[in-house]
Amino acid sequence: MHYRLLLLLVFFILVGSCVNYDKENKEIREVFKKNHYNFALDKTVKYEGISFRIPKHFKQYYSHNYTIKNSSITLTSSALNIYFSVERFTKADLHREFVSDFIIKSDLLNTFQNAYVWRRYASLDNGGASIKKELPRNLKQKGVIQTVAGDGPYSSKTYYITATIRVEDNYYVFQWITSKQIMSYTYDDFERILKSVKKAK
Repeated sequence: MHYRLLLLLVFFILVGSCVNYDKENKEIREVFKKNHYNFALDKTVKYEGISFRIPKHFKQYYSHNYTIKNSSITLTSSALNIYFSVERFTKADLHREFVSDFIIKSDLLNTFQNAYVWRRYASLDNGGASIKKELPRNLKQKGVIQTVAGDGPYSSKTYYITATIRVEDNYYVFQWITSKQIMSYTYDDFERILKSVKKAK
C-alpha cells in the first residue's frame, strides 16, 4: 500500500514539473514575441577572460557534442530550441587535429574560424557555408562571422552561426545553433551578444 502511494506521489510530482516547464517555455515565447522578436540580454556571464550578455532564461547544457573543448560554456533555450556555446583558443591549440590543415600563423583569427566552420560543414549532409564577413565596426572586438546549414543526424535542417573574436592573444569561438525559422528571428540577437563582449575585469 505504501509503495503504491509513493509511486502515485512521484507521478504527480513529475506531471507537475512538466506542466510548470511547459508554462515557463510558453511565457518565454510570449515575451519574445511581445518584444518584437528580440531577447532581453539581462544576464552577464564571465568566461576565461571575457564577459558578455545573454538572456537569463538560457540554461546550462551539459553536453559538449558541438564543441571542441569540455571547458567551453554551453547554454540552451528550450523554449526556442537554441543551442549556444563559447570556447577559448590560443596558440597552444594549434596542435589540435581539427585545426592542423588551416594554420595561418600570421592570422590566427581566421585560422580558428576556418577550421571551426569546416568542422561544422563536414558534420552535415548537403551542407553549405556563407561567405565569411568581418563583424560590424561598432563591435568593440575584431572578429569574423559565418553561417553554415545542412541536414543533421536526424535529417532535420540545422543552421549554425559561427563567429570568432580576438581579445588580446585569445580567440573565442561563439556558436548559435537552431532551425531556419528561429534563426531568421534571432540572428540579430546573436550579433547583440557579440557586441556585448568585453575583456573581463
